[in-house]
Amino acid sequence: MAKDKLRKVGEIAPEFHLTEADGKKVSLSDLLGEGKYILLYFTSTEEKSRCDRSGCPLKENLDRVMELGVIPVLIDPDPVEEHKRFKRDHGIKFLMLSDPTMSTIKGYGVYEKVNVHGIEKEKVVSTAFLINPEGRIVHVWEPKKIEESIDDIINAIKKLKGI
Repeated sequence: MAKDKLRKVGEIAPEFHLTEADGKKVSLSDLLGEGKYILLYFTSTEEKSRCDRSGCPLKENLDRVMELGVIPVLIDPDPVEEHKRFKRDHGIKFLMLSDPTMSTIKGYGVYEKVNVHGIEKEKVVSTAFLINPEGRIVHVWEPKKIEESIDDIINAIKKLKGI
């Protein structure tokens, strides 16, 4: 992972302007305007491919975050059409934002360079950021599958909200 570029607790979360599965543009500042905590979850295509008919860890776990009044936002480089299909097939209610140029992914430092058959590529490293209503990063979970860090995420949210 781009450890030297990974955003840290206490920093202001970088702004983004990305497209949701429904084609609508979404920015961090728009979400912050709702006065809620935001869980930005950067994921790899491999993690999304683990969703099947028997269950979808992303949906199951991020739905738990929504129950606490937190806005979960999944960001990956997949195209909007892929997100549209994924949301339909899995009954996803949270935001899925497309970052095909990986500019936001790189801005948060959640990528690594890998060598695939002699070709160097950039790949997303699954990482989550909890952002407070003022736009500051208050927690970072790196790199884990969502189901491995969900209890830590939920406990941190409850503590911050005094639940």
